[in-house]
Amino acid sequence: MQLLETLSREDRQVAGKEILKFNHRLEETGLFTDEALAQLIDEHPRDELTVCTMRPNPPPHETWIAGDPGKLTGAQLVEAARKGALWVSPRSAMTKNPRYKVVFDRLMAEFSKATGVPHLSADAAVLISSPNMGIFFHVDPAETMLWHIRGHKTIFVYPPHEEHVTEAALEAILLKETLSDLPYNPLMENEVSPVKLSPGEGAYWPLHSPHRVINGQDLNVSISIEFSSPRSVLTNGVFYTNGRLRRRFGWAPKSRGPAQAISAPYLLAAKALKTYAPPLMNFERSHERRFDVKLSAPGCVAWRKDMAPDWAEKPVKRKKAA
Repeated sequence: MQLLETLSREDRQVAGKEILKFNHRLEETGLFTDEALAQLIDEHPRDELTVCTMRPNPPPHETWIAGDPGKLTGAQLVEAARKGALWVSPRSAMTKNPRYKVVFDRLMAEFSKATGVPHLSADAAVLISSPNMGIFFHVDPAETMLWHIRGHKTIFVYPPHEEHVTEAALEAILLKETLSDLPYNPLMENEVSPVKLSPGEGAYWPLHSPHRVINGQDLNVSISIEFSSPRSVLTNGVFYTNGRLRRRFGWAPKSRGPAQAISAPYLLAAKALKTYAPPLMNFERSHERRFDVKLSAPGCVAWRKDMAPDWAEKPVKRKKAA
């Protein structure tokens, strides 16, 4: 069975340059039913399972809040995602679980052959998310695409221009001074491209395109793929090196435009800097767990003491009978 439906010559020409929407047959593998997802969660290392929440139909600038799945089983967590307000994601599941890795390797081989976009390395998480959940406005440093399997969602993709994602922001992300979130301005909506996805559809967008996501009114299951290509490696080498030069010597080199034409020397410099002069600031922001997953709680989210956001539904305190 071929996982990626045949692409047209026009699709191949725009891959990596414009938004590419395509069709696939991942659902037919049987790896994304409720039962299979429950088994995947049970087999996955618990410390590599992300659980988070947001308000329904969240505004673009609002980030997610991390939670603790506790000792709930995979079946219970899938049920919590179905009826609650959660994202449940076994990170790197497509490469770490042997059953899923076989399919993922085929998927990436077919994609590279069909589009002409080579991949040097690739990783993917399985995303199980509740109705009306979202992902905030952000940018990924790697090549990014999403293969959607169940439910309906809309990805809002913005052009990778300086007005939407600055060179300084990309440098900070690549230097691990920050995560992938970006400043948001409502005027950006003038250039947004909404991409509606139904089961069996996927999307691949140009490198460094900011994006956000809103789910439809049903349980969503997707795989989110990040991969490195020769283009992304060379481009990110420029941003990384210029970011180090800016911080070390106060220089203000431009990473876009002419610098891309000499990206190979930049890549060598970036590798040397990472090896022999690691950045002074090199940390991943941790997200404090502010709630526990509880099937009986509103949205299956039981907020810890004094950690509920202003928008959260608070549990009703019942008076004791006299």
